[in-house]
Amino acid sequence: MSALKSMTFHATEFEDVQRLVAITALGMCRALREGAVPPAYACNRLFGPALLTRLDAMEVHPELRQAIHLATELEDVDHLVPEALTRSIAEIEGRLLKLLAALPAPSAEGERWLERG
Repeated sequence: MSALKSMTFHATEFEDVQRLVAITALGMCRALREGAVPPAYACNRLFGPALLTRLDAMEVHPELRQAIHLATELEDVDHLVPEALTRSIAEIEGRLLKLLAALPAPSAEGERWLERG
């Protein structure tokens, strides 16, 4: 049996792309809040300028754009004002949840995010 060496998530519908990013970002925020990952890891793996650039090119919902913009600054917040980190994460989570509520209601039907390998 061969070991899985990579995994890809994929969404093509505009709302699904935004939903996938928001849900993934919420998970990273939870991991940050619980101390499971440091801000430097989150900013290197997910909350970097490349994600923000792609979202800008797609002209996503302003709440998603703003939440990810704030998330790209979490490493700096941690270094400069560590006592504000929890508040910053909570603000990002609030924006992401607001976005999810603003998107059309999701359907269980449609494409799966996990690509078959």
